[in-house]
Amino acid sequence: MKKLLVLAGVVVGAVAAVVVVLKLLNRDKPVPVSSLERSETLDLPAFDESELGGTVSPDLLSILVCPEDRGPLSVSGDGKWLVNPRNGYRYPIRKGIPVMLIEEGRRNKDMSLVK
Repeated sequence: MKKLLVLAGVVVGAVAAVVVVLKLLNRDKPVPVSSLERSETLDLPAFDESELGGTVSPDLLSILVCPEDRGPLSVSGDGKWLVNPRNGYRYPIRKGIPVMLIEEGRRNKDMSLVK
């Protein structure tokens, strides 16, 4: 019985070592992009525009970037959107929380904002 327990411990330790080695070998590989992230036709639920706006911390605004092109964003004049002037994407600010989803930017795209 004692030998069986030792053997089981050795097997568990070997499996754990293999898992760790495989994770280390795969850590530099890019994570695959889900099909939903690149979907052009994803139906998002409608939202109440009265929820838009709110105060966003200046520290947070200084580090936020567009998830599509990783460029800087600016706050719209009415304070309800984060705007990417390179592609016209607008990300809503709902109750002071920026919604940084590519699908939201695409859905709220405004070509008049492109510079």
